[in-house]
Amino acid sequence: GFSGPNCATAYKFDLSGSNTGKCNVNGACFSSLNYGMNEKCRFTVREGGLLNVGSFITETGYDVLTVGGVTYSGVDGPQGVAVSVGDQITWESDKTTNYYGFEICVGDPCVATNSPSDDGSDGNFYCVNGGVI
Repeated sequence: GFSGPNCATAYKFDLSGSNTGKCNVNGACFSSLNYGMNEKCRFTVREGGLLNVGSFITETGYDVLTVGGVTYSGVDGPQGVAVSVGDQITWESDKTTNYYGFEICVGDPCVATNSPSDDGSDGNFYCVNGGVI
């Protein structure tokens, strides 16, 4: 595609690492679906927000995603975790069993309040950290 200082990009993560394998970034999402052995990927956040886990199935304790110093594996991904611009998310798989993997997207930090009397139609919204992620 095109890039440069005058071109807008839709990617909200940068990908790097010594063995990126099946790691991928696409729009607001990052993933490693049907991942391989010994993957070592780093996803750098380009636009902050809340993580929304579309799928997450890894080998518990061995194939690990780390967000903000917290490790995730098995079927418990980082749902609703706030990330900021520049944060590093790391993924490492070991040399044996591989599972389905994960796909995670970043969403807007502001959502309509879930107060019964407020459906968001009046413009009232609840924002994590005041909307500054």
